[in-house]
Amino acid sequence: MAIDAVGALNWAIAKDEALHLALKNLAGKRLRVVLPVGGTFDWEIERDGLLKEIGLQTRHSQLSSAGVDQPRRDPDVTLIVGTDLTKAIRIEGDAIAAERLGPLVKLLKERLNPWERFWSQSPAGQLARQAAEYAVHEAGLIVGRRQAQEHEQSLRAFRDSLDRLEKRIDALARG
Repeated sequence: MAIDAVGALNWAIAKDEALHLALKNLAGKRLRVVLPVGGTFDWEIERDGLLKEIGLQTRHSQLSSAGVDQPRRDPDVTLIVGTDLTKAIRIEGDAIAAERLGPLVKLLKERLNPWERFWSQSPAGQLARQAAEYAVHEAGLIVGRRQAQEHEQSLRAFRDSLDRLEKRIDALARG
């Protein structure tokens, strides 16, 4: 899957002259894309302005194309994709490189948008949302945000009451 994603992105990069030129100026920079489902893609920008896959990591495995003799290096820029694929991409790292990667981020959003739409409208996506809704609201298997906040507030009130009781006991013991 990662190689197909890189091939598709490289094809789109080659078609966009401004993006291709911007990426040529970033040759040697490393880019990490963190997906909301727990996987990461590690890419390096080559001299020709195209992406080279240097690693793929999922929850269960880690693949590296970097080679054994190549030292492991942290990415220059990290793109963190949120659960709403089209809106929430957070950029961390080298500010100049991140600014120049703006067109690539836009391209990623455009490429991910159909997948996000497909997931939100597909029966599998609807089934997943319904299952989550059932687990939280009807079956009580998962605690909702409101319930967790209410529980936290009641714990806070209990701690405050306990502190007051300890102070009373200390005052009575001294008195």
